[in-house]
Amino acid sequence: MLPFVLRKVGFDPATAAAPFVATLVDVTGLVIYFTVALIFLKGTLL
Repeated sequence: MLPFVLRKVGFDPATAAAPFVATLVDVTGLVIYFTVALIFLKGTLL
């Protein structure tokens, strides 16, 4: 949705969408990392 709004306003959608994609990938990676860590540690420490 964001690229369409930015195109209407007159900005380049590709330059504005890249930080959002990078943030989404980072957050997804962290969620996966901590979920796997929780699964491994659940039986021993938690």
